[in-house]
Amino acid sequence: MSHYIQTEPSPAAPLAAFYTFADFIRTMMKTYFRFILCSLFILSPAMLSAQNQATGKVSGKLLDAGSKKPLGFANVVLLTLPDSSLVTGATTDMEGVFILESVPSGRFVLRASMVGYPNKFVPNISISPDKPEAALGNITLKATATQLGEVEVVAQRQLVDFELDKRVVNVSQDLNAQSGTVAEVMQNLPSVDVDIDGNVSMRGSANVTILIDGKRSALSEIPLDQIPANMIESIELITNPSSKYNPEGTSGIINLVLKKEKKPGFNGSASITAGTYDNYNTALNLNYRYNKWSLFGGYDFRQRTRPGTQQNNTTNFYLNDAGQLDSTSYRLQEGERNSTDLSHNFRLGADYYLTPKHTLSASALYRFGEDESSNNIRYRFLDENRLLQSTRTRDAREVEDERALDLTLGYRQTFDRKGQELTADVVYNANVDDEVALFDEREIGPSPLAELQKTLVDDKNYELVTKADYVHPFSENSRLEAGLRTSYEQLDEDSRFFNQNMETSQMEYDTTQSNHFVYDQQVYSLYTNYSNKYKSITYQVGVRAEHTITKSDLRNTDDTYQNNYFSLFPTFFITNDFDEDNKLQFSYSRRINRPRSRFLNPFVDQSDRYNLSYGNPKLDPEFVNSLELGYLRYWGQASFNATVFYRHTTDEIERFRMPSPTVVRATGEPGTETTFINLSDNRSYGLELGTNYPITKWWRLNASWSGFRTELSTTQDDTELSNSQLSWNAKLNSNMTVWKDLDIQLSGFYRAPSNDIQGRMEQMFSADLGMKKDVLKKKGTVSLRVSDLFNTRRFDFLSYGPTFRSDIQNRRQSRIVYLGFTYRLNSDDSDRRNRQNEQREQNGGGEEEEF
Repeated sequence: MSHYIQTEPSPAAPLAAFYTFADFIRTMMKTYFRFILCSLFILSPAMLSAQNQATGKVSGKLLDAGSKKPLGFANVVLLTLPDSSLVTGATTDMEGVFILESVPSGRFVLRASMVGYPNKFVPNISISPDKPEAALGNITLKATATQLGEVEVVAQRQLVDFELDKRVVNVSQDLNAQSGTVAEVMQNLPSVDVDIDGNVSMRGSANVTILIDGKRSALSEIPLDQIPANMIESIELITNPSSKYNPEGTSGIINLVLKKEKKPGFNGSASITAGTYDNYNTALNLNYRYNKWSLFGGYDFRQRTRPGTQQNNTTNFYLNDAGQLDSTSYRLQEGERNSTDLSHNFRLGADYYLTPKHTLSASALYRFGEDESSNNIRYRFLDENRLLQSTRTRDAREVEDERALDLTLGYRQTFDRKGQELTADVVYNANVDDEVALFDEREIGPSPLAELQKTLVDDKNYELVTKADYVHPFSENSRLEAGLRTSYEQLDEDSRFFNQNMETSQMEYDTTQSNHFVYDQQVYSLYTNYSNKYKSITYQVGVRAEHTITKSDLRNTDDTYQNNYFSLFPTFFITNDFDEDNKLQFSYSRRINRPRSRFLNPFVDQSDRYNLSYGNPKLDPEFVNSLELGYLRYWGQASFNATVFYRHTTDEIERFRMPSPTVVRATGEPGTETTFINLSDNRSYGLELGTNYPITKWWRLNASWSGFRTELSTTQDDTELSNSQLSWNAKLNSNMTVWKDLDIQLSGFYRAPSNDIQGRMEQMFSADLGMKKDVLKKKGTVSLRVSDLFNTRRFDFLSYGPTFRSDIQNRRQSRIVYLGFTYRLNSDDSDRRNRQNEQREQNGGGEEEEF
């Protein structure tokens, strides 16, 4: 057991934190130095070889044949002879000039293309060591006689694309994304529920893994109601992932794909939104592609204000020695709260194409913000005759400074064989929060005497991940995937509690309630997948092996808890394609949910002293075996999806409430405390249905329904507990284009009551209305949205045990009117090019657009 000396906070604490962070970085660099060095050693010969062989240059200038004006932002690619495979490419600058560098020796054809012009081919281009440069001079393109806008027919992407193994939500088609948060968008997604604090659950389980562009990120640790939806291109819901994915998250994976344009040239968008109750959002996204560089950057500012109310009516039962009811008492609790969150997000990234087969990428995300909140609670204590005994108030003020950093370095190599690919990534993310909270509690009477308390919390979370993946196709239908992943995560939360001395009026450090918790976790994993196809049957079998090392360190009590374990995660998928429009799939996977820091940290949250909460450092991870049978059917642009699922979870992590006396000035009042426990068993099974249906050319419906039954059981203090309930939810999105360039979206959902081991979450329903209109020749968009149209969204809970029953009602201001405007930069040509690129990619022709 490790021994540490508990010291009171000092002015040197920030410096000590800096040195702790520096030690962490040095340790990580030593740990992964060999990995990075070996990667460079392996990759450098290929890079050097490619660069040594590709030394030529092709240049020229594109002009309009009629006006002789330069054609900027046109697409130019160089094709080999005789197979017309892509060598390199670029876009012309504002003067129509292009330069293609690092061209190998050989014979080529140049193809120039631009919207409104037929493709122009320049043959007989030769590069050799004796003649490494080819200057083509002026190349003229003649515009087509028919205007593109008169013949352009573009099919709008569906809001939700149903696939057998996942659902892809095209956020750009959701009007909630114009002004809302990711949490608000997810309210309308199939299988997904979002609670009052922005926490997400799928099919009734809150154990969901959030990924950003397929990786854990600093944004992954932020509540989804704090992430602007206009940062997101699409959302992938993966309920039964293969062994290629990290097995974390027993109910599945939600992958947020950030916006990152692949259109050539310079383009972007700027938006501003204002909402009632002082809600504001601005965003700027810029992209630039030239020659071998693809650059992107973005910034958004968000101010979110949420007033709210809470009611908690608790009945306390007092039992005699025989276990029979002796008496009761009541605590009636009413509260008002308000929070204002300010956040700034900066994103910057680049892709550099070393050769047509080698790509380096790097990105950075930095977020900082400040959250201010207040919570004013009034307690009334009644006897069994409901006569008032006493009244107390508790006012809380909290300020939190947040900083998050996410750095990613990636490498991608493709090969001559189609589908063969090697990727490697190094990801580092950090979250640092500093929180100050003040509490003022007093009993209402002739001379109320205040009790003052204060907490200071320094919360730091660091994670370093390295991963590599390789795909080797044996044939068109057969391939092998393999990869490795290592991660190291450290959570360090130092919580200091102070009480005011009534005699001296000084704040005194309370060693009994203060807490310093450090949690280290290392995970090392390998995986492999093999897939093949026989006639109409496609199958995939895989396994992932992981070794986990964890350590929980309570430094104020010198207590440590270690848990090291090895786990195997097999997966199996088999699909029968009856034809192009009928598909059936069966899948199986085993997954894990490791307890998060807030589940483990035993620091007691004093925001409401009659409803305390704290973590449990002795929690075990939970494991789930999941089976699904899905059917997908297409009728033209309409689709129907049905899935039957079954999940068996062992050691499920659940909240657990217990009665506890609250001592106030040597007198006890009944209260409750909430912690986390491992349940013995959780079985859930159900059915999901989803459909996309175009009623007319201007009206499309998207609907989903999910019904499931959950059965929970555990044993606490020699008492067996169990609960079961049938629950369901339904969601509907109606998208209409009623006039030219005017879109209207009406969405609504209903969620039936759902249970946990000690109670249930009550029903909830809501509806949103959104409209948008393109203006300024489609360069701009005006949007209007009303969230929670009928003001019905509320979060009600019922919790009970042998000696208490609590009815809790939570409401936040959710009926908000948003007005926004978006302007697209260089959108007149680039939007059409993007739609053409999407069509080419759907037809298998998008590969050459990598440049």
